[in-house]
Amino acid sequence: MEQTISNQEQRLQMLNRKKIELTGVTEVISFDTQEVVLDTVEGQLRLEGEDLHVKKLVLERGEVEIQGKVRELAYKEPKIKSTSGGRIGRIFR
Repeated sequence: MEQTISNQEQRLQMLNRKKIELTGVTEVISFDTQEVVLDTVEGQLRLEGEDLHVKKLVLERGEVEIQGKVRELAYKEPKIKSTSGGRIGRIFR
């Protein structure tokens, strides 16, 4: 039975800030030698560094391996739509 990525857990393993193995990847949004942006089952993940290279990519299994000097890892939280109507909504509550 084939496992779907949406039900997959995410695992992130980093070795000496030089190698990252990641599971739960659904899409590679962009990549260059200084930044890699991925959609994952846990949200959008941005990696910044130097000399970054995608060494392994198996989207069917949600696996990515990235090598290079990693400076920063950051998840982007999904935007939550406000029902308050912003500043004006807060004024008229």
